[in-house]
Amino acid sequence: MERVDGRKLRFQHRRGEVLAAATEHALEKGLDDLSLRKVAESVGVSHATLVHHFASKDRLVAEIVDRVLAETLSLPDMPRDDPDPLRAIWRRAVSESGRRYVRLFVAITGHAMYGDPALTKAVADSMRQRNDLIAAGLVRYGCPESRAQAVATSLMSTLRGLFVDLLATGDEQRVSAAFDDFAADVQRRVLDGFS
Repeated sequence: MERVDGRKLRFQHRRGEVLAAATEHALEKGLDDLSLRKVAESVGVSHATLVHHFASKDRLVAEIVDRVLAETLSLPDMPRDDPDPLRAIWRRAVSESGRRYVRLFVAITGHAMYGDPALTKAVADSMRQRNDLIAAGLVRYGCPESRAQAVATSLMSTLRGLFVDLLATGDEQRVSAAFDDFAADVQRRVLDGFS
């Protein structure tokens, strides 16, 4: 019979709380100075507790990345039959609270491009998962399965570009108009059966 460590059981319920606090730390301070000790201090837990839950900085960063990408590129509480999910994602992303996630998302993606191994893998894995979710949604909207991954990639790439433009320029009117043009084109494609 396997022996159960009582300490693990005592803190098991706090994992989500600790991840939320660590994500908040990254949203406020970015990833440049991220260390388990700094996060533990900011979150109000011991370094040992953080190591217990995440084992390493790489694992913590991977989970923060996944959480940030999930918040930025999806609406977990959105009804499956939402008539305009793309606009719902955009509204959420450009809201005051959403912009915090978008800013960190852009920073994470930038760090990943410079080859930080923890971020590169975490971003790639999470982006594939988001792409799969969007592709599945597109199939529900009538996109042929053979084209769903390519269309989902195009959607995600356009949204990323618009997010970066908005954050870099602050030109909300111009970027929102570009999004409206993009969304109208997607709507036409849906109505035309993605032909």
